[in-house]
Amino acid sequence: MDNKIAIAKIKNIKGSARKTRIVINAIKKMTPLDAIEHLSFMNYRNSPVLLKIIKTAINNANVLKMEAPYVFEEIKVDEGMTRQGIRFKSKGMVEIRRKRYCNITVKIKEDIKE
Repeated sequence: MDNKIAIAKIKNIKGSARKTRIVINAIKKMTPLDAIEHLSFMNYRNSPVLLKIIKTAINNANVLKMEAPYVFEEIKVDEGMTRQGIRFKSKGMVEIRRKRYCNITVKIKEDIKE
């Protein structure tokens, strides 16, 4: 058997990497199909985005003609760009606002049981 890996990436998703890792750690040990079921009920900002990217990785696995039981090879969340802006406050002071973004990578492989 070939060691095929299906990859799906998405860049610059609004939301910090730190908060997205909370959701990733909850689904990391599951199969992708179980993760899809759990993500549909999770009440976090990036849950719908993770749901879409896992479905994309499964579709990529189907295109590569991989066998049906899948497992996660790797789920990774990295920091993306940080958009900065200023807000003027009283007494001539300013506040720097940092709006953070993250990059998500999902790799899926076949579940080989021997």
